[in-house]
Formats: sequence, C-alpha cells, structure tokens
Amino acid sequence: MSAVTSLPTFKPQFGVIVPTYNPGREAWAKWVQALQSQNCKPMQVVVVDSGSTDGSLELSQQAGFTVLHTKAQDFNHGATRQWALEQGFLNPQPNPPPDFIVFLTQDAILANSNALEELLQAFQDPQIAAAYGRQLPKPEAHWLEAHTRSFNYPDASRTVKLQDKASLGIKACFLSNSFAAYRLQALMAQGGFPAHLPLGEDTFTAAKLLLSGQSLRYQASAAVYHSHNYNGLQDFQRMFDTGVFHAQNPWLLQNFGKAEGEGAKLVKSQWAYLKAQASQPHHPNFLQGIVQLLSANAMKLMGYKLGRAYHWMPKALAKKFAMNKVFWQPKQ
Repeated sequence: MSAVTSLPTFKPQFGVIVPTYNPGREAWAKWVQALQSQNCKPMQVVVVDSGSTDGSLELSQQAGFTVLHTKAQDFNHGATRQWALEQGFLNPQPNPPPDFIVFLTQDAILANSNALEELLQAFQDPQIAAAYGRQLPKPEAHWLEAHTRSFNYPDASRTVKLQDKASLGIKACFLSNSFAAYRLQALMAQGGFPAHLPLGEDTFTAAKLLLSGQSLRYQASAAVYHSHNYNGLQDFQRMFDTGVFHAQNPWLLQNFGKAEGEGAKLVKSQWAYLKAQASQPHHPNFLQGIVQLLSANAMKLMGYKLGRAYHWMPKALAKKFAMNKVFWQPKQ
C-alpha cells in the first residue's frame, strides 16, 4: 500500500488593522478577548486611534498591539486605513510584510475562535483578492436591523466574479471593512484604499478588484457580531453619505447598476419578514411594524436622493445632512 500524501496545511501570514475612537473600556475588553482567543494568530495588530480618552488605549497597549495615533478631525475611512497599513506593515520592518491584511471595526466582535481562520481560508483560491465575513446582529438589535443583516449576510458562501454583475447588480461589489481581508499584493496593485470619500472605501476597492479580473469571496463560515440600532436621523445621514459616494463615483453605477434596485429588494424582503414574524412573541405588532418599515425606508431614500444631489447644495447644508461631518471640513 502506498502512503497517502497529505496536502500542505494553509497557514497564512496576516496582520490586523482596526481604527478606534472611544469604543468604551468594557466593550473594547470584549473585542480584545475575542481576538486573543483566535486559533489563528496575526503577525501584528495595528490600532489606529483618533484620540480615545476612555481607557481603551491602555488595554490595547497591554495586549501588545501596535498603536498609531491620528486626530479625530483628520480621520478618513480610506486614507487613514491606508496610512495605518503603510506605517504598520509596509515601511521598513525587521520581517517581510504579511500576505494578507484583515480589517475590523471596534464594534465588530469576532463570533468564535475560528473566525479569522475561516475568513482567510478563502485565499486558498489564488483568484480571490478580497474576502468578507458574515455579520450577525447583536442581541439588542432592532428587528429591521436584524433582518437587514440576514439579507446582506446570508448563511451561504459564494465567490463573485465580474460577470456576476448581470445577476447581482451593485451587490456584486458589496464588501464591508467591518470584517474583511485583502491579499496585500492585490490591494496595493490597485493603489491601496482611496482617500477623500465619505465612506465606501471597501466597495470602491472591491469594484476595482473585480474590474481587474480578480474575484471576491463571501465567507459565511467566518462571522462577527456587528449591528447598529440607528434612529431615523442616523438612517438619513448614513444614506446621505452613500448618495454622495455614488455621486462622486459615477463609474461605479455605470459598471454595476443603480442602488435603488437593491433597496427595493430589501424592502420587499422586510415586508415578507414582517408578515411572517408579526405574530411572534417579543415582536412589534403588525401595524407598528408597518410604521417602522415605512418610516425607516422613507428616511433612507430621502437621504440617498439628497446625497446624490449634494453638488447642488451649500457645503454647510451638506455637512448638516452628513453622518461623516469630518469629510466636509475645509482641507488644511
């Protein structure tokens, strides 16, 4: 009998980057504990902090993380992440840079000890340039938010190629830096993350990677707990920023399709979910659910449409409408 030859174990070399700003000492302790419990250890964890005063910096230092400092008024979703990447991993280091970089946010808690390992398994396929994991609603999530998480992050994994835009539309380049990983070489070949965007550096980069002929991977087996209970104003502000992002980057919609179509699919799915769940315990009654569904989506649509038309309004008004107000500050 001949010996069975086993395939080499995939042991990726990777780093982790997370922006922080007053995450809360207790909440940050849970984040750190979840990272430290991973069975797949990063070469280095880089925290890029915007001036926290809540004691979280002390926890980061005690955990052995590399802490970089920036000012809150200078934070930019793309540029700050790119700066952290360059300072933490690409400037002259005693060791070669990692093959992969994982990005997390301060409020995304790794769901189990193999979350990072599962996410990085996506890169066994050499065509995969970026991967993102599943986002599970936190226990306190509102029903609309919990449903949106399940709509955007289903339980089935998939690989997305450029030709999938025919069926997926704008969803083809969907990717979230709340829990995502990139092949470092592929990311840098696109010039890294873009600067001067109100949000969407992840979607922007994902679209560029697809257009370059590479693939994305949604890895449903890798999960974090991450959700927001936004009120109506926050829904409006978030979608205003999204509208600005799309208005600034018309190539995105030209290549992948309009965002309104995906929004309509979400509303239909919310309606079906509400009808199925309204009679369940601890769920709003049907009429209350209808009011919540209509008001939340009306605020989102209004915010998005105004964001798309931001160039017609004074910057002072755009700043009032925006969630990311730093974006509208005069550049130094």
